[in-house]
Amino acid sequence: MKRTVSKILLPLLVLLCIGITLTSILWSNFSTEYRLNSNLDVASVIGAVVAAYPEVETSDIISRLRSRTSSDDVTTGEDILAQYGLMPGDYATPSSAAIIKKYHIMTLIVIICIVSVFCIYLIWLRYKQQRSIRQLVDYLQDISRHIYDLRPDDNDEDDFSLLTNELYKTAVMLKETAETNRRHSLALSNTLADISHQLRTPLTSIRVMVDNIYDDPDMPLDVRQDFLASISRQVEAMAQHVTTLLHLARFDNGSIKLQPQKLQAGDFLRSVAERLAVLAELSDVELEITGDLDTTISLDEHWQREALINIVKNCIEHSPRGGVVKVSALQCPLYFRLTVQDQGIGMTAKVQRHIFERFYKAPGSTKDGIGIGLAFARAIIEAENGQISVSSTPGQGTTFTITYFS
Repeated sequence: MKRTVSKILLPLLVLLCIGITLTSILWSNFSTEYRLNSNLDVASVIGAVVAAYPEVETSDIISRLRSRTSSDDVTTGEDILAQYGLMPGDYATPSSAAIIKKYHIMTLIVIICIVSVFCIYLIWLRYKQQRSIRQLVDYLQDISRHIYDLRPDDNDEDDFSLLTNELYKTAVMLKETAETNRRHSLALSNTLADISHQLRTPLTSIRVMVDNIYDDPDMPLDVRQDFLASISRQVEAMAQHVTTLLHLARFDNGSIKLQPQKLQAGDFLRSVAERLAVLAELSDVELEITGDLDTTISLDEHWQREALINIVKNCIEHSPRGGVVKVSALQCPLYFRLTVQDQGIGMTAKVQRHIFERFYKAPGSTKDGIGIGLAFARAIIEAENGQISVSSTPGQGTTFTITYFS
């Protein structure tokens, strides 16, 4: 409101100043011209008197003009003028009347011009305001139709421009919220579809084995025990897969908030090794931990341990019996890096391009895997400003590199 008032008052003051200046100039010129014409009229009267009455002394006439006139003289002169029809409100000479009329017209023209300019300015300002209002209405209508790609046309500092900018910010926020909700809905839909797909096969297998047990009450005990053991393994694997998929979905929609804490690198890596000790022993694979183990790092211990377990477990499963899986730590001023290296069969460049995709199973993968472990690990690492990459050569092993930036 203050800006609108200032937009009206400021031009008005400017126009008033211009009008006063022009009026002063006009009346200054009028005073000069009127004085000149009055002197010319007096001079013509003196000349006519001297010509008609040569005996009159010009010095007496000039002296009489310069001296103060008495009220009797003024009355006598008005009476003489009245005899010839010239009243006190009339002009005694045509030139005086012309000058007064001329400057009255010029003053009127100046006033009309100033008022016209100000009226035109008000009309333009009103038009601009109406255009801004129509634009705002169009913006609101677009938002109601879920069209958020709005762009303000100007960057003025008036109230409408500020309102337009705020509306644009709101539109951008709504667009980002809508896009986030769309991604979350799509991620949830994909996750549910993935869970359904991955559980269908083991559920079918469990159903078949349960039907066999139910339909054959005379089934040999050893066969029944094998079926029950297989069902137990399938249920346990399904539970692990569902847990991993749900955790992955929670990372997708941002519901998991990481809580970094100070950790010693050696303790962190040894806790990973302890969780995988049984698998390493069964696979006859040695876990070797080296590097900057005394350094202090800031990570979410629980989730980053889950990510590293998935990566190291993958390397153990693809290592030959008697092999070694090396986990190395490196502390730099700008980052903390972990390297996990196995002596397995390696992988081709094509497999490397897809290794972190969900539900991708590389050739030689275990039959119980569903291809989400490395995808889950990458989601956790990237959630803590980290990066993971893989390099491998067929027949020469695989190296995973994890970098956490400070």
